[in-house]
Amino acid sequence: MSTFATLFMAGCAHDPDVREGHGYAAGAMERSTPAYLGCVKSELQGNVKTYQVDDDNSVRLFVDSTDPDKAGGLVEVRGTGTQRQFAAYQRDAWYDHGRLLDAALMCSKA
Repeated sequence: MSTFATLFMAGCAHDPDVREGHGYAAGAMERSTPAYLGCVKSELQGNVKTYQVDDDNSVRLFVDSTDPDKAGGLVEVRGTGTQRQFAAYQRDAWYDHGRLLDAALMCSKA
């Protein structure tokens, strides 16, 4: 096996946490958490599976899997009242031109 093929396969075998990648957007949001996440979901393709996980201090919307090492994306909302922030992460954002990141930013302003 060539060195290139070995390195390529090793790179594919390692799936780091989606939050450690380069596809990232964050900011404050004006909408309620349910309205915001509903907006984000409505901007995704119809065949995309999403999973919402509610914790004490945050709500996370996972794309494809609730495992951060396998998820295609993640949108996390923290805070209460008018002090809510979002952070969005997308693995392989180049593949669909950052659709999840664009949705997260757009929906935060509407």
